[in-house]
Amino acid sequence: MIKLILNLWSRLETLLIGVLLIMALGVFLSGGALRVFAPQYAVDWTTEVALYFMIWATVIAGVAILPEHRHLSAEIFVAMLPQHIRRGLGWVISIVALVFVFVVLLYGWHAYEFSNLLDERSASSLRLPQGIPVFLALPVGMGLILLRAGLMILDGQQPFSAPTDTDEVK
Repeated sequence: MIKLILNLWSRLETLLIGVLLIMALGVFLSGGALRVFAPQYAVDWTTEVALYFMIWATVIAGVAILPEHRHLSAEIFVAMLPQHIRRGLGWVISIVALVFVFVVLLYGWHAYEFSNLLDERSASSLRLPQGIPVFLALPVGMGLILLRAGLMILDGQQPFSAPTDTDEVK
């Protein structure tokens, strides 16, 4: 059941990343086309909105690479160790990484709340509050990483360690 959930999650992430990037490209290119072909209708917010889409796509991509073991790791040093030590070290690395992700989630949430407290707004004519499109991405991304890592652990995988000889990259 967990493998099915993780598989569906991966497909949904891939779809969402693609949609967000296509939307970013569409908004950015339409803004550029307006500036060239109909300057009287040009708006100043297309780059800003495209950036918001890219921020969220990047955060979701950070979650998507977790099951592929593509986060940074010191594989060259770990590969020199015996198999049983690599396995134990992999769990230690995963626990340390999960604690780090949790701390980043907390600080990201504080940044989001602080942005809302200050009522930070964009410089464009939209004057959008920056809390949701910019600052909320970090705690949401870290929360999704924690949730996905938890499911991977329940499935017997080490989320933040390099795959060992007996592990398969999923």
